[in-house]
Amino acid sequence: MSTHYDLRCRIGPQMGTLRVRGEIHIPVSQTKFLFVLNRGLKWKSVSQRVEDETHPVSLNRTDELVVPRFYNGDLWALETSTELETKQKQTIIEFEYSGQIHPPRKDSEMPQMGYIKRDFVELACYSAWYPVPLSMETYMSYQISLDGPSDWTWDANGECISTEASVWTWEQNRQVNDITLVGMPLHDAHIDSESFFWGTKSMVGSQKVFDKDIRKLREMLEEWLGPRGTEAPLRFVITPRQQGGAYARAGMVIVGGGYPTETSLRNAVLQAICHEICHDWFCKASPMTYDNWVDEALAEFCSTHIVNDYVGDDFLTSRIEKARDQLEKAGDLPSIRSLVRDKDESYAAFYFRGFLLLNEVADSGEIADFRKVIGEFARMCTQSESITSDMFLDLIQKKLGKKPRSMMENWLDHSGKGIPE
Repeated sequence: MSTHYDLRCRIGPQMGTLRVRGEIHIPVSQTKFLFVLNRGLKWKSVSQRVEDETHPVSLNRTDELVVPRFYNGDLWALETSTELETKQKQTIIEFEYSGQIHPPRKDSEMPQMGYIKRDFVELACYSAWYPVPLSMETYMSYQISLDGPSDWTWDANGECISTEASVWTWEQNRQVNDITLVGMPLHDAHIDSESFFWGTKSMVGSQKVFDKDIRKLREMLEEWLGPRGTEAPLRFVITPRQQGGAYARAGMVIVGGGYPTETSLRNAVLQAICHEICHDWFCKASPMTYDNWVDEALAEFCSTHIVNDYVGDDFLTSRIEKARDQLEKAGDLPSIRSLVRDKDESYAAFYFRGFLLLNEVADSGEIADFRKVIGEFARMCTQSESITSDMFLDLIQKKLGKKPRSMMENWLDHSGKGIPE
């Protein structure tokens, strides 16, 4: 299910306030929807528009489903009038809300991934700053208009089409799984069209050492995997957040705290950077199903192999050994098929076991043939609305035969310690 968001926002960094008026166009005619909204944001009005008429809706907080831990908000059930169901082919919800972005509850043990502060703004689905559909399978296009301080600069995971009168406007016509917005005071902003990095001068200065590497690694990835799954320029947004790591959104990689610059960590950092770039190809595997292992394992596999091609130093062997060690430390794990991204065990299962699975298949035949299939699958991913594990396994069987697929099925079903014997 794809939706379209039209959001008109006002952000006050000095007071940490957010006000949003908007519409959601849902291309199905149904009567009930579930959304997550940050606990610090309060609804002012919600209604349904049918042609030129506005109709009331029922909006109630609910616990009928468990909100995934990575969403920081309450679950709301919105029900429209049943008699309006057949009058139009899509449902249009109008709304207004305002307030502040509250951090996660202390007992959640989750990092604060979204905030509005005097010196920086970082907003994504994790902070539920917009009504987030409960299922990340819901992809969206959007248009945002942002009214903020005149002396700030902003960016989003869409195309900026206007900055007139301090009102920034972005469009995203492709289907994406989030609406991400970042901003900072202009006087403190690092602005360099030749650099991949975006953020405050104090945080970005040290990161520019990676610009040359990123340019070459991106070129190598595109030669292998084809054009990235977005036309947006690649940029790395360095935020002051110290926890929560990095996440990728349609060409924009958000990095909490930046990357370490010690020489001894260079190869590992390049692999981490490449991993995030790789999500531009594989990100359409839903984190609400086990299919997400495809995204994470392929991002890990492709980034490791490309960095090994780039730096040598037997990097691939060291990463395989590290993955084995980390998987051993993780102890008993459920099978990959039984996990979703929200589960604690999914990290070790998807990143380590999934990465080792792909290397095992590569080593069972000609690695050049396997890499060629990965490249073909990457091109398939950018042309598809969503990707699944079965799509990947079907292509493996078609190109490499039944034996590699059978091996992968065995790994995906394996539970317990380590890898299948």
